Amino acid sequence: MPFCHAKTPFALLCALLLVTPVQQAAEPETAKQERPPIKVALDTDLHAGKAKHASKEPNPCEGQLEGEYMGSDVCADCHADKTQTMAMSPHGQAADPRTPFGKEGCETCHGPGELHFQTEGNCIISMNGRFGESIEQRNAICLGCHQGGSQIHWFSSIHEAEGVGCVSCHYIHQPNDVTDRATQSQVCYKCHKDIRAATYRAYTHPIRENKVICSDCHNAHGSTGPSSLKQYTINENCYACHADKRGPFLWEHNPASEDCTLCHRVHGSNHVALLNRPGPQLCQQCHAAEAAGGGRSHISSFYDFDTTNPRQMRFVVAKNCANCHIKVHGSNHPSGAALQR
Repeated sequence: MPFCHAKTPFALLCALLLVTPVQQAAEPETAKQERPPIKVALDTDLHAGKAKHASKEPNPCEGQLEGEYMGSDVCADCHADKTQTMAMSPHGQAADPRTPFGKEGCETCHGPGELHFQTEGNCIISMNGRFGESIEQRNAICLGCHQGGSQIHWFSSIHEAEGVGCVSCHYIHQPNDVTDRATQSQVCYKCHKDIRAATYRAYTHPIRENKVICSDCHNAHGSTGPSSLKQYTINENCYACHADKRGPFLWEHNPASEDCTLCHRVHGSNHVALLNRPGPQLCQQCHAAEAAGGGRSHISSFYDFDTTNPRQMRFVVAKNCANCHIKVHGSNHPSGAALQR
């Protein structure tokens, strides 16, 4: 090129342009830096769903699903307390081919034990996520067997969406508190503390006495009903016990047949009959201006606690709409249009 002649002022620039690509091509590519493996402390005590290393890579125990099965007898050398407990549980019945001990024993759920044996107690599938197992991986082990019946709606359940692990509620190596009617509520209260507080109100279902427990109404593994209820609707759930309120009635009370919780607070209330509000206030949320026959006003005053009139206050404290309208859920009496009989 003419402007690149040795005597031209552009000679140095041309030299740089010609040499630079060759130098770049000759430089070797920088090697990719590998992330160091995660160090997992042996004394780590992590709860299901809270694994510190559940989403980090690489897994220091990669390959733990490979290797040979060692057998439950080898496991018992170190974990005798676990194997003895399992022998008394449904999972530990070797005569039943559907159970873990009817297949590979402990390793049916925890994976082959060869790497665990070689690393002196590390690198085994931990249901607490100790070695980097994700919550999905841990739950998949249980769902390998428990995928029908009451667990069929698990993948659309609120507990699955919130990342709750099976072992957050179920204990495999010890008696299962969540399936025992005497202790089930305490397991649920670990998360649902507001419900626990509601059961200590003045009026409640006999939940503290364990006569009614969470699973009587809810399916923790998911359902087609609202709030994980076992039935399709709130009312159908209530009718399972309160069958006399089902109807059909000759004279219906629309809120009662629509949704029980329009009037009732099911876990506990400070008002009689688990009502959301005291009688007059509850009824007047809908019946604020009821008229009687002949143009007479049936309700002349709006009863509330902010009145200073003692004559009106006596209706709030001592009287109630239900004193006359006793069939608030519906009536079959020919003259029961006002739900009085």
